[in-house]
This record gives sequence, structure tokens and C-alpha cells, in this order.
Amino acid sequence: MSKDPLEELFGPAPEQPQPVPARERLAQEQAERVRTAQLPMEQQKRDAERPRGASAAKPWIIVGLVAVLAIIVSIVVVNLVRGADAGSGSGEASDQTAEPTTPPPTTPDAPEEGEGEGEDDPEPPEDDVPRVEVGPTMELPIPQWGVNGQLSSKFGSTSYTLENGNTELWLDSALIRQLPCEGNWGATQLAEGQYEVLRPAESCAAAPELYEELWGLTDAFVQSIRPAG
Repeated sequence: MSKDPLEELFGPAPEQPQPVPARERLAQEQAERVRTAQLPMEQQKRDAERPRGASAAKPWIIVGLVAVLAIIVSIVVVNLVRGADAGSGSGEASDQTAEPTTPPPTTPDAPEEGEGEGEDDPEPPEDDVPRVEVGPTMELPIPQWGVNGQLSSKFGSTSYTLENGNTELWLDSALIRQLPCEGNWGATQLAEGQYEVLRPAESCAAAPELYEELWGLTDAFVQSIRPAG
């Protein structure tokens, strides 16, 4: 069987479309009309919903604007009231300011004649002996003076020497040696039967409490000196 020259050149011809039955074509046309009709309805629905949302938001926008305006007005009113109060307060302060007054000069009273004359200068007070707890005592015989004294046991083991023509009794004990300042402690014989405390003239800044204790104990010893019997 011989082939068609055109078929050999261009290939076999495409198959002819089969005719569509009338029912199917009618169904396709109806579906197309329904789809085409739905598009305008959806567009109209969207257009109808848009202005409704905008109109619903308008009342809230109006309420917000009114609230903002009310706040601004209240701030302005408060500032005006404060300014008025400040102005009135400054005026009152200026009215109450008074000029300073200077008191009249006073002259000191002249001393009366004879006042203050003939008065002796006050004598410096005598040194007060510190009060200390003497505690138990031990007898210290002083045969050179013919007396005995009661010495506090706080002194510990104590010895003495007589100096300056046997008029000064210098004590030596462990307690006295604890004082870092130099000086002699004991008794001075003034006259027969009279004695006074012998101590450094100046206090010991390095140990003031020990100085006062030695002063009080030495004074108690001097007050206890009695003739040996």
C-alpha cells in the first residue's frame, strides 16, 4: 500500500476531534454560566463589607479624639491654676518682708568705786588625792625616824632608802617600777610628827591611771605613819 507523499513529509495527520455529545456540551455551558455569574456576586459581597467595617470604626475614632481633647484641656486648666497660685504666693512673701532693725548700742556698766580693790587673787586649789582601794596592808618600820607605817600590799615586796639628810624616804617596789616615768615615791619629814607625800611633780602621760593609783596608795601610807610604840 503506497503512502501519501504529504504524510511521508509531515508525518501522519492529527486525529480529528470526536464530536461532543449534546448533553455534555449543554452541561459544560451551564457550569460556565454559573461560574461566570458567581464572580460578580462575590465581588459585590466584598464591596458591601468594606464600607460597613469603616463605618463601624468611625464611632471609636470619634471617642478617642474627644478623650484626647479632654486631657489637653484639663492640662491647660491645671497649669493656669498653678500659675495663679504661684503669683499670689510671691506677692504675700514680698508684703511680709520687714526691714531689719539695729538695736541701740549698749555701754558696759562702769565698776563702782572701790569694787574689786583689795580682793586677793584666788589661790590655786590644792591637788585632790585620788581615791583608791588600799586593800590589805603590811607594817613598814622606819627606825631612823622612830615610826611605823602601814603600807598597802599592792606595792608588793618593798624596800626604802633615806635621802637628803634622812628627810626623804624613797620607796622601791615592783608596782613603782612598773611606772614608765621617772620620779621618787615615798614620804618627806617636815618637822617632828609631820609628814607629806613625796611624788613626781608631773603626771605620767604614758600611764596616768597607774600614776594616780601610786599617788593614792602613797598618801594612805603617809597618813598611817605613827610613832613606834
